[in-house]
Formats: sequence, structure tokens, C-alpha cells
Amino acid sequence: MSSPIEHGSRDTSVDTDSRESSTEPLLTPSLGRPSLLPKVKMEMLRETSASTTPLAVRMGILVWLTLQNSVHTLLIRYSRARHVEKMFLSSVAVFFTELLKLFICIVVIIYEERGVTQAFSQILHQVFGNPWDTMKVCIPAMIYTIQNNLFYLGATHLEAATFMVTSQLKIFTTAIFSVMILHKRLSTTQWFALATLFTGVSIVQLQQTSASESTFTQQRPLIGFSAVLVASLLSGFAGIYFEKILKGSAPVSVWMRNVQMAIFAIPSSLLASLVQDWRMISNEGMLYGFDSVVWTTVFWYCVGGLSVAVCIKYADNIAKNFATSVAIIISTIGSIYLFDFMPDIKFLFGTVLVIASIFLYSSSSIVLNIFTREEPPHSS
Repeated sequence: MSSPIEHGSRDTSVDTDSRESSTEPLLTPSLGRPSLLPKVKMEMLRETSASTTPLAVRMGILVWLTLQNSVHTLLIRYSRARHVEKMFLSSVAVFFTELLKLFICIVVIIYEERGVTQAFSQILHQVFGNPWDTMKVCIPAMIYTIQNNLFYLGATHLEAATFMVTSQLKIFTTAIFSVMILHKRLSTTQWFALATLFTGVSIVQLQQTSASESTFTQQRPLIGFSAVLVASLLSGFAGIYFEKILKGSAPVSVWMRNVQMAIFAIPSSLLASLVQDWRMISNEGMLYGFDSVVWTTVFWYCVGGLSVAVCIKYADNIAKNFATSVAIIISTIGSIYLFDFMPDIKFLFGTVLVIASIFLYSSSSIVLNIFTREEPPHSS
């Protein structure tokens, strides 16, 4: 779930007439955490990486992105939909995801700094020596905590394929907030892509709301859709807010930025679990219902999202969009075999619209060039 889950990644395209060096935080499908790099530098990095990275490595990254998206969605759905005597608390799962992510980031920083002492010295300097820079990520960190809890709720009440298609609304909300907050201009092609995306998700929901009952658990599609909708709104706002407040900030590695965010995400996720499930936690403990499936979901939620943030360096938009599209198809097939999900014509048509809109939105400049290409002057 990338993701994310994010569950997924976000690409904020800039108007084709604008050549300024804006920032483009990318949201991993699982975690919804942005990896902030200047857009111009990021595009140069992608082009350089794409040309120098061996084909086998690029294909491996593409396969991994596809598996990460699809397996994350199926895992989070299976963990919430299966028949078990003790169902784990999703708020506690979010808390342990944040703890595990902090641990992994610290291990990577220790490796990069070639020593524990140097690593913790760098962490103390970056996190506590620059308190204002750390405080900038407070609001996004807490918003992402709420978002991850909502994605668990959405996965509880929506089929895996429907959940993944619906979660693509984060592209829509991110674009809208980029226009409202950052005053970015979208091309006509991009607006058409967003309208197509919204239409596709709406059509997919027609099947979900008409379905009566899951084979595994009683579903409430309206609750699931509402949860994913609110999570997508929060994801879009948090990403754009993150982009706005960090413009002009000194560059920080994705690992250090995640440590900064963990300072706020861990306490807020713990507070959320205590407020939401205090009675169950006080009676049964925080690990109530945790088994190998739950721990695998927590691990995949964490490691998958962090790895996608790293893979972004070597994956261009076409590769990421292809991975998302194939993951939707795999999630649909997995839902058929695991959850007896039977897609109808409305679901298939809506899914095609969503996949087409993803490519159309991120490739709008290419489409625009095709239809506005000037003919070369004829020699007399």
C-alpha cells in the first residue's frame, strides 16, 4: 500500500512554458513520504541514470516497482479481510511501521557515515541542531500518520483491485492543490487526464457499491471509499505543503529526512493508537492479533516504500506508470483468486480509464508536441 502504501508515487508536472527550477516531492505509494529534489536536477539525474544504468538493473527495478505496488495492496487487503480469531489493530501496525522505518534509516545512515558515532553525531546535528528545519516536517508527518490509518480502513472495506484503483485519486488531489497553493498551471491535456481519472474511479465504485458482501468479511464500500478519498486529499495537501515549506531549504538525504519526520510520526501514531484503541490495548496489549502475516505487512509497508524512494533515481515516468498499471492488473487477478472478486464491465472500463489517465497526465507535454508539431518549411 506506495505505498502503500502508497500503498502511491506522485508526479507534479509543471506547465510546459515554465522553465524555472521548481521542486517536485515524490510520494512513495506505500508511505506517502516525499523525497525532495529540485525538479530540473531530478530530470537530469533520471536521464543520466537511465542512460548509464545497465538494462538488467533497470528491468530489475521495473519488476520490483511492479511487485511492490501489487504485493503491498494484496497484503494489506488480505491482512484485514481474512477470517482470524484475533484481528490486529491497524493503528498499532502503523506505529510499528514508523518504528521499523526509523530503525532502517538509522542503519543506512550508519553505513553511509562509516560508523555509529559519526552517524549519531550527524543525526543530532541535523535533527536538533537545525530545529526550524526539523519543525517544517511536523505537519506533513502527522498528516501521513492519519493517512496511513485511513488506508488501512479503506483496505478493510474495499477489494484490493478497487482499493488500488481508487487510491490513484491522490494524483487528482495533488494536481488540484498544486494549482490552489503553488499557483501552478496545468495544460489542457492534464485537465482532461484528471477528468478522465475521476470518471474512471467513479465508474469503478459503481461495481463496488453494488456488491453485497465479501466472502471474508462484511464490507462497507461507502466507508472504504470515504477513507481512501480523505486519505487522497490528505496525501495531496501534505505533499504540496511539504513542497512549499521546503523550497530553498538545504538538501537533505531521504534517510535523514525520514528520521526528522519520525520524530513527529512515532509519537503521533502512538497517540492515535491509544486514543482509537485504548480499551483493546489496555485489555489485550499492543501486539493483540499480530502474527506472521501482520508482521510481513508491516515490514513490506516500510521497506517497500523506502526502496521505491531510492528506485525513483533510476526509473523514469514511463517505467513508474507502467509499473503502476501492471500492478493494478496483478491486484485484480490476485483479488479474483484470493477473494473471489468478480470484475464486471464497469470495473474493467473504469480501470482502463484510470490507467490511460495516469500515462496521459505525466506525458502531457509529449502528447501536446505530437498535436502541435509545426511542419518544416517547404523549400521553394
